[in-house]
Amino acid sequence: MKRTIIISAGILALILGACKNSTNKNEQAKSNDTRNTQTVNTMQTFELDTTKLKSDETFYQCVMDKEVLSDKPGSCPKCGMDLSEIRKQ
Repeated sequence: MKRTIIISAGILALILGACKNSTNKNEQAKSNDTRNTQTVNTMQTFELDTTKLKSDETFYQCVMDKEVLSDKPGSCPKCGMDLSEIRKQ
C-alpha cells in the first residue's frame, strides 16, 4: 500500500513538473512574438547613413552592435539594448 502511494505521488510530481515547464515555454514564446511584433510595427530603419547628417544632428546607435544606427530612439533589433543618443561632430 505504501509503495502504491509513493509511486502515485512520484507520477503526480512528474505530471505537474511537465505542465509547469510547458506553460513557461508558452509564455516565453508569446513574449518573443510580442517583441518581434513591436519591432515590425515601429517600421524603424536601422541602416542610417551618418555621412548625410549635418553637424550637431542626433542619431542613435547600439553600444554592443555598432553597425545598428537609427534616426529614432528605440531598441537594438539584434541584442534588445536601448540605442544611445549620439550627436554628429
